[in-house]
Amino acid sequence: MKKLLLLAFIAITAQTYAQESVLLRTNYNEGDVYTASVVQKQIIGMDGSTDMTILMEMEVTDVAQDTIKTASKITSIDMKMNQGGMVMNYNSDMDEEDLDQTGKMMKTQFDPMMEAVIYSSLDRYGNTLSTKADPALPGMDQFTSGQSSIDFPKEEVSVGSSWTTENTNQGMNVKTTYTVTKIEDGKVYVDLNGVVSGAGTGELKGTADIDIATGATNNDSEIVVTAQGMQVTVISTMEMSKQ
Repeated sequence: MKKLLLLAFIAITAQTYAQESVLLRTNYNEGDVYTASVVQKQIIGMDGSTDMTILMEMEVTDVAQDTIKTASKITSIDMKMNQGGMVMNYNSDMDEEDLDQTGKMMKTQFDPMMEAVIYSSLDRYGNTLSTKADPALPGMDQFTSGQSSIDFPKEEVSVGSSWTTENTNQGMNVKTTYTVTKIEDGKVYVDLNGVVSGAGTGELKGTADIDIATGATNNDSEIVVTAQGMQVTVISTMEMSKQ
């Protein structure tokens, strides 16, 4: 009898764990500061590639019932470009005298960007409602228009749950399906599978983990797109950590 009761208890416990469900929302607090790290490798055709690491600091400036406002600044840029065998390097932490001629040219472009502030407004579902840079500078759109929207579902999720989002950027529509693979240690882990259409066609694959308490998301993804006969592969890792 004791063995039967023990087995029943184990079965009930396992079933309860398997049925765990959580509500995903963006829950930043005013005054919170996060560090965001974006590591990206872009491969264009056979002859071109760009490796870039960007560090940003984001402060939560206002929290309302439905929206959250943030102010972000770029704190570091490290870039290596290879175009047809011609290599160009830039690191914002290097002194100007240590940069080559190309690096100095890139410094004149990036320095003003690192002084700019990026203002964003988010909803509780993780969508970026608006974003702008002050001052507005040429090239800043690569740091603003690329901000992702995960669009959390309205209902709670559990292992096996899935939801789909759509984002449009530079004429390309990306339809991504998120599938929950596990829930543990205060995080929801998901697989990403997406289809690209519009100005380019291709697919996206990846994984992400979402902090249940805050909605902060880390992800790894690879997107392969063919546009105008050229194949472009972008491999990205984004991590957020609270200071």
